Amino acid sequence: MPGSVEIPTLNELNVEEVSVSSAVLKAAAHHYGSQCDRANKEFMLCRWEEKDPRKCLNEGKKINECALNFFRQIKGSCAESFTEYWTCLDYSNLAELRQCRKQQHAFDSCVLDKLGWERPGLGDLSKVTKVDTDRPIPENPYHSRPRPEPNPVIESKLQPAKHGSRLFFWSW
Repeated sequence: MPGSVEIPTLNELNVEEVSVSSAVLKAAAHHYGSQCDRANKEFMLCRWEEKDPRKCLNEGKKINECALNFFRQIKGSCAESFTEYWTCLDYSNLAELRQCRKQQHAFDSCVLDKLGWERPGLGDLSKVTKVDTDRPIPENPYHSRPRPEPNPVIESKLQPAKHGSRLFFWSW
């Protein structure tokens, strides 16, 4: 039937959620960004190229899986220092990061010592990168339409409007 839309089943959409607060996300943001960078960029590339979120469900599941594994590793290795850090951020209403630099340093040191993850430098995660993917290139990656036909040539001479312009304030 033309015009029908394929909707994913509930089994395809059902994944374990990352149920953490905004303070936890903000505290882990730099390390999460560096650890799950490839999965995030794969998903964003898929969304941009396909223009259809249904085609990017697998990439979204990979992001979710990466986030869950990331938080499990943090919980297993540096739970105490991480809890102190995000609690400090939570009590400062996520606005005063400078009040939590001591806890941030303790968390970054723990992550470096136990997991070997170095905190990325300022601006490292926002640099433009080329994503190397295994996904095939879409047939029309820019979703471009054919160029419109030019206006036809008017054969007769155009006469001015009989009663002048309808936009009276532009008619002087």
